[in-house]
Amino acid sequence: MVEAAAEKGGFLAVTYDRFEFGAGQKVTDITLQYHLRNIITRVLLAFLSYLSERKDVVESLSKGEKDQLAVFVQAYLGDLTGDGIQELLNELKSLPEKFKDFWREHVGFMESAINFLLRTYDLEKIDLPDSKQEEKRLGETYKYQLETLLGLVRKIGFQSIYVLIDRPDETEKTGNDPSAAYQLIQPLIRDLELLGLKGYAFKFFLWDKVEPYYRADARPDRVPMYQLTWNRPGLKSVLAKRMEAYSDGGISSFDQLLEKPCGIDDHLCLLANGSPRNLIRMCETIIAVQAERDAAARKVSLGAVDQATVIHGEKVFIENYGEAVLKDLQRIGRELFTTNFVANEILKISSNGARNKITGWANQGIVAQVGTVIAPPATRPTHLYGVLDPCAVRIIHRAVPFEEFVQDRWLPCEHCVTDNFIDLNLYPEGEEPLCRECGRALV
Repeated sequence: MVEAAAEKGGFLAVTYDRFEFGAGQKVTDITLQYHLRNIITRVLLAFLSYLSERKDVVESLSKGEKDQLAVFVQAYLGDLTGDGIQELLNELKSLPEKFKDFWREHVGFMESAINFLLRTYDLEKIDLPDSKQEEKRLGETYKYQLETLLGLVRKIGFQSIYVLIDRPDETEKTGNDPSAAYQLIQPLIRDLELLGLKGYAFKFFLWDKVEPYYRADARPDRVPMYQLTWNRPGLKSVLAKRMEAYSDGGISSFDQLLEKPCGIDDHLCLLANGSPRNLIRMCETIIAVQAERDAAARKVSLGAVDQATVIHGEKVFIENYGEAVLKDLQRIGRELFTTNFVANEILKISSNGARNKITGWANQGIVAQVGTVIAPPATRPTHLYGVLDPCAVRIIHRAVPFEEFVQDRWLPCEHCVTDNFIDLNLYPEGEEPLCRECGRALV
């Protein structure tokens, strides 16, 4: 959305979402200078792209500005060939396609870009010794360079530069490790002077599991943090828009694909647990399962939905929490339990051992305390825990048909509209079921 609004909003949007590591380089070796050099390279390439159709701006540059631009070009783009430029352009999604065509037409795949740039923008080539000296000097003044680039960018009509930092958790060094993902962007997110640089805005798109490291190490009081959350109606709207887009407006719900429509969209959104990505993955799995069951079918059967929700739930849960936790929860066999029940009747371990396991699950967001109960023969109240992840609940009850499974456990809270996913029959007699979010009575 930021990229799409860039030109009308009068700002230059620069996406920085590719982090490459040298041989033997670790996440902890990444410095602020590494990040700033990459950001400057992208800002410079975006600026030169817009400059390509603004010959009047090129001609209006003073000799000092041209000299400065020549230094930037040779220091940051001097080693790039046509293929390297195309890789960077793929990140700069807000750039109009005509600029990408401009680079393709004028710089060959393996051709060095430097001579073309110097010739096109009427810049003087710097002698090698002087160039190396300039590079060394530039390496000590990255923030000053950002300010200088902003001055040049304003000449083509943009008033500010918006830097979007994304996907730090998707590299080979950080995948599935929130600590490493935070370490990668730590030099940027902790530098308040950089983040407050006039004329610049920085937005980080981060995995929610990075939050504890950010809170402990950075300055959430100075750098606002917003959590993107999706409720069921929002997910349902996303699904409807996607269905419309891929059917040329002919289909607006997944329910229309079923042999026996039953309002399945709400149920799928419920199982997606607030994740648009998981919702789409689940729908893909349903289609794949239906194709395996009957490749000639024109509609999706409830049997395919039933099978696919189990396959999807198991896959997503293992990705997030591991197979060992899944096996423990399957052994427990219910979404409501006490420490004593887990220790004495299921896992046959000490109360402390069971308590440590449950605490670990709670820290991961898999379970939470949903009340207290007195379970005979005990006479003192004990914590009652509930499994929060709908995928986990589905796997625990994988033998129950999906429609029956949802109807028996779906309890929307009338007060805060949180979707509670729990079987009322599992509550001990006399205990009132409470909403896991606001604590109010559900029935």
